[in-house]
Amino acid sequence: MGLVYVQSIYIKRGLVIQNQIFNQYVNDALVRVAIKIEEEEAFKMLNRSNLATIYEQAQSINGNCGLSLQYQNGYIILDVQKDEDSYTFVGTTLSEIDSLVKLADLGEEIETELTGGLLDGFNEMIEDMTMEFLYGNSAKPNFDSAQIHSFLSYELNRIAINTPFNFALVDGYSFRKIISTFEKLNSSVQNKAYKTSVHTSPFSSEHEILMVDFPKKRSFLLKSNSELLSSSFIFILLIAASFGASIFIIFKQKKLSELKTDFINNMTHELKTPVATISLASQMLSKEKVRSDVEKVKNYNNIIGEENKRLGTHIERVLQIAQLDKDKLNLSKEPIDVHAVLNGMLSKFKLQFEDVDAQVSSLFQAEKMMVKADKDHLSSVFSNLLDNAIKYRRNEPLEITIKTFNEKDELFIVITDNGIGMNKADQKKIFTKFYRVSTGNIHNVKGFGLGLSYVKTIVEAHNGELSVKSEPNKYTTFIVKLPSTNKKSI
Repeated sequence: MGLVYVQSIYIKRGLVIQNQIFNQYVNDALVRVAIKIEEEEAFKMLNRSNLATIYEQAQSINGNCGLSLQYQNGYIILDVQKDEDSYTFVGTTLSEIDSLVKLADLGEEIETELTGGLLDGFNEMIEDMTMEFLYGNSAKPNFDSAQIHSFLSYELNRIAINTPFNFALVDGYSFRKIISTFEKLNSSVQNKAYKTSVHTSPFSSEHEILMVDFPKKRSFLLKSNSELLSSSFIFILLIAASFGASIFIIFKQKKLSELKTDFINNMTHELKTPVATISLASQMLSKEKVRSDVEKVKNYNNIIGEENKRLGTHIERVLQIAQLDKDKLNLSKEPIDVHAVLNGMLSKFKLQFEDVDAQVSSLFQAEKMMVKADKDHLSSVFSNLLDNAIKYRRNEPLEITIKTFNEKDELFIVITDNGIGMNKADQKKIFTKFYRVSTGNIHNVKGFGLGLSYVKTIVEAHNGELSVKSEPNKYTTFIVKLPSTNKKSI
């Protein structure tokens, strides 16, 4: 939140600076457009006046005594013809020409004719021309909307402002609309618009106001700062994602720590029971009365053997999971008959089924029952699933159904029991290592919470899939899907 706050302040300040630069650029552009409009109107005024006629009249004035006065390219040229000699005087002003003639000392007659007649006449002609320019045509200027729009577009594009705009030209005193592209030229529009004065006559106080507004100014400024905004957003998003990932990992590690604690407690209990039983049987065998009774010795030896085998099974299962953690799972895959493996497991569990009064039915419908798999690991998969069916039974006769069938090139093995079932939350977690449906230190169900995790790992190692369907106090169905093959073992 602190980072977002700091970034937001930084972005706001950047937008303020960008807005100030935008305003400055627009105002400068408006000034340049106003100058262009003034120049254009001045040219139009020259064309409308009679200045051209007056200028033609002032081009050449001939006096007596062989005098000729001309105006060319900003210079005044005086040609004097005296006797058989010709004289030419060039200057920028009439007084300069007069001084040059006096310095030449051409005679009093020529000086009198020049000063009293020719120069005065030319001076009057220039005055008439100036008055005609200033006051000869009092018509209001006729502004060209397309030309003003062209001026504005050129100046704005020149400073990289290429967002749509509206403009208007209004009278400087009455605010009467002369030209406008606004839908409504109300006071609010006039207040927020950029303005500059346009003086179409340099000798008059009358003026117009050029107004420009940008309806998409905010989006243009945001687009201009898109790199800053996008980089800030991506940076904040990465920080938030990292923070979220950290929180997720922390909770995951916390949960894993709790599962491992439960696992250690369960493992301690599971290992403690056979060790205590073996210790008790050994103590009994050390007694003289027991050693003399052959039946008791045989019974205690059997107990030690069974508990030792049970202890070894627990240790082997833990070691298998340790190997899976280190990715050291070595599978010896070969074509095997899944039906044969299932029949073998049913024979192996026959005594356990009888002990819990379980009714087991099998329906082997698969015609493609061959799969390429590691027989020992695949047997362990079915062993774990059948063992869970026995562990998680209800206080009523246990019913187990084993079914196989094919869909295309896939072999499905479905194992269903009418046990305690599980809810949706447990179904999502049962394949997690160390997770057990019965939580805490209640040991009504034995195990380490490693069986289903091992089953899922082995099935996936055979390019298969494992899924579960269940309802509490109704049923549980495990579905194993494996790719089938027609090849048989030799």
